[in-house]
Order: sequence, then C-alpha cells, then structure tokens
Amino acid sequence: MMEIDWISPTQIIMLPEERELHSHHYHQLVIGLKGQAEFEINNNLSVIYAGKVAVIPANQEHAFLSLYQSEILVLNFPQFFTDDELASRVKKLFSKMGYYQLDSQIQHLIQLLVCEIQSNIDDHLLSRTCSNTIISLLERHLIDENSAKKIKRLNPDVIDNFITLHLGTKITIAQLASTVFLGESQFYAIFKQEFGLTPHQYIVTKRIEYSKKLLRESTLTVGEIAQQAGFANQSAFSHAFMKKVGDSPSHYRNMNFIRN
Repeated sequence: MMEIDWISPTQIIMLPEERELHSHHYHQLVIGLKGQAEFEINNNLSVIYAGKVAVIPANQEHAFLSLYQSEILVLNFPQFFTDDELASRVKKLFSKMGYYQLDSQIQHLIQLLVCEIQSNIDDHLLSRTCSNTIISLLERHLIDENSAKKIKRLNPDVIDNFITLHLGTKITIAQLASTVFLGESQFYAIFKQEFGLTPHQYIVTKRIEYSKKLLRESTLTVGEIAQQAGFANQSAFSHAFMKKVGDSPSHYRNMNFIRN
C-alpha cells in the first residue's frame, strides 16, 4: 500500500454560487472564515460560517454553495501516513463525517495562521505546517454541533464589561464578536441562542437600564442622558424608553427621582 504524507497545500477559497455533488479519495477539512455557505455531506445539510467546521471523510459525497460571500479554509489529508502519530490523529478525526464548532481559542489561532498563509501563498512548507498544527489541536478544540446548544460559549461578564465601557458610543456586532474571538455570523447566532435577544436588543436594554439610573439619581437633562447612554438623539432615546418602559423619560424621572 502506498503511503503519502501530503495531498495539496492549504487553500483559502471563495466558494462558487453553483452546487456540484462530488467526492474524492482524500479526507477534507473545511473551516468557515467569512460569510455563509450551504454544505451537504451524504444528505446531511448544514450552514458553514466563521468558526464552523465540516469534516468530510474520503469518498463521502458532498456539495456546497455560497449563500453570502463565503470564504473557507480547506485542508486536505491523505488516508495513509508514514508518520504514525499524525496518522492516528487524522484517522480519529475523520472516523465519521459531521459539522462542528471551533472554540474561541483555536479560532483566534486560525485567524493568525490564515494571515500568514495569505501573505506567503506559495510557501508550501508553511501551508503544511499550518495543516499539521490545526490537525494536532482539533481533537481538543472541536465542539460537537449536537451538544453545542448545551454549552455556554459566551462569557456574559466580558460582553457586559465591553458594553459598559463603550455605552456612550456606537457599538457594533463586529466589536462584540471580537471580544470573544468569533466571526459576526457565528457570534450573532450563539448570542441570540444564549441570551434570548439579538445583540442590538441587548445593547438597547443596557442603554435603557443606565438611563433609568441617571434619571433617578442625576440632575442631567434628558438630552444629556440620551447622549451619555449612547442614543443618537433625544427623540430616539424617548422612543426607545417609551417602548421598553412604557413611560416617557420625563414622567419616569418625576415619579422615581431620588432626592438627597
């Protein structure tokens, strides 16, 4: 039996918008970097986004197409190796097909590796080294998609601290996602699942909580409070406050102001 240790360099690919069912004699690992893509492995469908992984064993039929500006990292591995340790890890990883999540630690590492690959596109030794590094780490850092829902993967303290520090400014999903080393699409999906709100809804809730405190305890004008709580203007603040609290800021202050 012929033994080989290398198939092709690690590749960063923009996926096409046409779907084609195919298979190949080597194992393939696909890691989402940007956007979204529809994947199918033996009739098992899923969406790949930043931080999500498709494990495709050799000879398994699969297809994919870009849903939204999809960019993926593709790593190909032979079925047989001369290196016994590497062979064991590859065999274990590709023992079954499936979709998985990367934890935040390895996502951050992969972002760094991708930058190196993009800067040295013709350096095949670098590509191979990156592949071996990733395969060596995956068994400890993959989260099974079916059990992922049971695992809390976002630290609310980290997110709340960032929001508190930047409450008076515009806060984007990209900024929040970066605090936990996730892509925007993955962060949005996990956040909604774990917090029960979209990131925008959660930020607005925090802004309202802070504004209520200022209305009760400070002598700032409503306009000044709107600015400190991060609302675009007093009108936007009053509208959001009425929607959340069921009362106007002025009336809420009159009823709850704490006099020293």
